[in-house]
Amino acid sequence: MHHLYEIRDWIYECELFLFLAEVHFIDAKVSPVCHEFCHALTGSELEGMLDLVKKQHCSCMSVYSCVQKEELDGFKSVMDRIASEQWDQLNPDKISKAQAILQKLASALSNDIIKVHKERGYPQLYSETE
Repeated sequence: MHHLYEIRDWIYECELFLFLAEVHFIDAKVSPVCHEFCHALTGSELEGMLDLVKKQHCSCMSVYSCVQKEELDGFKSVMDRIASEQWDQLNPDKISKAQAILQKLASALSNDIIKVHKERGYPQLYSETE
């Protein structure tokens, strides 16, 4: 369960990372890599976390079913290009698509957390309708 929360923290930081990347195209002085994050916000970091969670909660993992493989690969590519400051290979449209994919991952992760809580008989943390 701990690893699900770690991915949730990664997603929160990733939202800020993508927002800063979006702002970079308005003001080039703004760069996400100039900020300190708790996680390495790269595609391989996400893949490693998802693989670890899949091993522990394979019956509940809807994160993998919420996005197409091509979408996830594209998302990881955008994250890696931002992290290595390859701005010439990015544009606001790619950043926007990455943000939409991140929202899908966040939604699926919330569903996974609810399912794991139910399976383990924990009290419900928040309404499923939120």
